Amino acid sequence: MDSAVVHPSSAVAHAWEAAYKESVLTPAWEQARHLIGSVGVRYTTAALGLRDARTVRNWVERRAEPREHDVASRLAVLFRVVKAIESIYSPTVAAAFLRSSNPQLDDEAPLVVLATQPVDEGEQAVLAAARAFLEG
Repeated sequence: MDSAVVHPSSAVAHAWEAAYKESVLTPAWEQARHLIGSVGVRYTTAALGLRDARTVRNWVERRAEPREHDVASRLAVLFRVVKAIESIYSPTVAAAFLRSSNPQLDDEAPLVVLATQPVDEGEQAVLAAARAFLEG
């Protein structure tokens, strides 16, 4: 018995577009707040390539932006991916997607790829893996 859930392509396309728009319109500190509440501060911090969760919490408390462009870019992509997956599935599924080895990423976890690859390459790979996950 196949237990895979298949969502209409229009629902996936809508979720993907809405998540993109939100990632562009939502300030970084609000993105961080959402991610902390959704997937937790550990996954958020790890995916951004940061060592200390206090950095992410400080953005929220001070309504501040990340100082480094690469970190801000990773934050926006992480937010976009999580929002898209949440809208089709749930925050729990979004967290599982981030931490699980992914065949689209040579069996690396998306949060590892996002944190360790050059920012443009990591973003592109994680976005493609998320899209494949949602469309699959």
